[in-house]
Amino acid sequence: MVKEKYSKGDFVKLYQIFSKKIFDFLKRKVSNKEIAEDLTAEVFEKVLKTINDYQWQGISVSAWIYRVARNHLIDYYRKQNKFKDDTSFDDVVNIVESNSPTAETEIIQDEEDIILFRTLKELDEEDQYLIYYKFFEEMSNSEIAQIVGQTETNVGTRLHRIRKKMEKIIKIKSNEKVF
Repeated sequence: MVKEKYSKGDFVKLYQIFSKKIFDFLKRKVSNKEIAEDLTAEVFEKVLKTINDYQWQGISVSAWIYRVARNHLIDYYRKQNKFKDDTSFDDVVNIVESNSPTAETEIIQDEEDIILFRTLKELDEEDQYLIYYKFFEEMSNSEIAQIVGQTETNVGTRLHRIRKKMEKIIKIKSNEKVF
């Protein structure tokens, strides 16, 4: 088995490949562009400082970088000691300026988004990450398994159970008043 070793010389290429993905990951978690930019910079600062220590040991460099980002995000929330929904001014402007076909369509989509958001909030943090990796990052079960340190089969089974659980929650929530 070949062990990969990375050096600071590889950092620029890794940054080019992963910075946008890590930024998008963090932005979805903090809902604030500026905070996500700061966190992304801090993640890649950690990657740069520790890249000489990285050796392939069953997980890819991409899984390692995502793990660094996830751990940094957890540290950020611990320091903040709050889990609030931050919305940047740019996000508000984008929502206001978006061209939707009709107000009715937008209201229906908002209701569906609220139900999905509330459903995701009911899942434990590990399950939320699995859903994020699978459906937002569009990772394979194999890639997810590397990140979370489980077998590919285990990830597939857990995702199946999570989807079934979400279906039940959504059915219940769809009958509740959204607003």
